[in-house]
Amino acid sequence: MIPENLKMSFIDFHKTIVANDVFDPKTTFMIEMGAAMAVGCYPCMTMLTGAAADKGVSEEELGTIQAIVMAVCSGRVFNQYREVCKKLKL
Repeated sequence: MIPENLKMSFIDFHKTIVANDVFDPKTTFMIEMGAAMAVGCYPCMTMLTGAAADKGVSEEELGTIQAIVMAVCSGRVFNQYREVCKKLKL
């Protein structure tokens, strides 16, 4: 298990980032959700989905976040494979 002091450092870091002075709380929440989806963090997606309504994020907005993440991820795969084909001169 992670030592308690390191765990608390991470929690403090996360709280500081979420309470940033750049984005409003709803936007920050939606960025968190998109990042959780992009990296495939099931615990984060579960926690954030459960909190979405309280943060003012609608199901339509969650679906739009999902669609954006899907588009970005598919673009990554497309470009990675294009690089492979280019290296192999296919």
